[in-house]
Amino acid sequence: MKDPVTRLDYCQYLLVSQINYTLTNFAEHSERFSHDQINRYLAGEKITPRLVCYPLGRSI
Repeated sequence: MKDPVTRLDYCQYLLVSQINYTLTNFAEHSERFSHDQINRYLAGEKITPRLVCYPLGRSI
């Protein structure tokens, strides 16, 4: 079974993605996560801008 998607995984994807922030793009560029896994994660999480930036700390 593949690893579950975490908030950190998603936040890192958003940080490095320059233009395309779609779920499909994330799945196509990830070896660890399928489209369905990411979709289920995003459907069950309420992700606010504060939560996206918090794990990044001072790196931005």
